[in-house]
Amino acid sequence: MRRVKKEGLTEKILTFLAEKLKDLFELGITIVFDPQSLFKGFSLYQFPGLSPSEAQKLVQKRISNLKTKGYLKKGKRGWELTPKGRIEIIKIILWKELENKKWDGKWRVIIFDIPEMSRRDRDFLRRELKWIGFIELQKSVWIFPFDMEKELMALLKLWKLKFKGDIRFLIVEKITEEEKLKKHFNLL
Repeated sequence: MRRVKKEGLTEKILTFLAEKLKDLFELGITIVFDPQSLFKGFSLYQFPGLSPSEAQKLVQKRISNLKTKGYLKKGKRGWELTPKGRIEIIKIILWKELENKKWDGKWRVIIFDIPEMSRRDRDFLRRELKWIGFIELQKSVWIFPFDMEKELMALLKLWKLKFKGDIRFLIVEKITEEEKLKKHFNLL
């Protein structure tokens, strides 16, 4: 269930920002940071074989890459996170939160009905549910063992203020073929 991925410098920068911005679910603020302060957050052991100036240049290059990918933009007061950057950071926060959660024996089910004319929204929702780790039980019925409503709603707000259609969150205490689900989510 957990993502195991070797973390590159770009992911380390986003993770660093996520750790500094845990209150990101308050989405009404503009997030601005200074690359110099970002560099101070990394210790030199993270850059073996590089001098401090080489390491700083590498961080600057990665920040430039984050701009190119649309995660950051240059603002009047410094670098700002874009909505796309916020989504990525929320995902990082979400996975860090999941690492410490214990299953309470209840299943979280999301059901939705998003019309064909909003296919892009529906596809985005399915992609995000799959990325989080939900599995599809039936068309537009997804299940997960942990409470993710707040985090998912933050992602949806960043994507679009209001979806056309209906999204419902259910808490289910028992479900048929539960053992298969427990095995899938490593809950046995």
